[in-house]
Amino acid sequence: MSTPVQDAYDRGVLDGRVAIRLDHHDDQIAATNTLLERTVDIAQSLTATVQTLTEARVTDAATRVATAQAVKEAKDTQEAQAKSSWSPVAKLVAIVGSAVGVIGLVVAFWALFI
Repeated sequence: MSTPVQDAYDRGVLDGRVAIRLDHHDDQIAATNTLLERTVDIAQSLTATVQTLTEARVTDAATRVATAQAVKEAKDTQEAQAKSSWSPVAKLVAIVGSAVGVIGLVVAFWALFI
């Protein structure tokens, strides 16, 4: 049988061991909390990066579609201009305008030298 003094001593030793063990647990819990905080910060940073990349991809896709549409319209316009020919009225206006211009130059030179 143990004596009350021995029991008190044993309880004191046991309480000391428990306190020391719990002190180490506090350190481990603090380290775990720090690690979790860093993990949350990294996850938030990655989430922001993914969001930015997604927005950039959508914007890039819209730009590519708009550029392709503008190129197609320019090509269609160029092909339409290449295929179109002068109408008879346009040809007549061009000939009459050229004739009037030549006659005007001849008259102007004739007036200068006479």
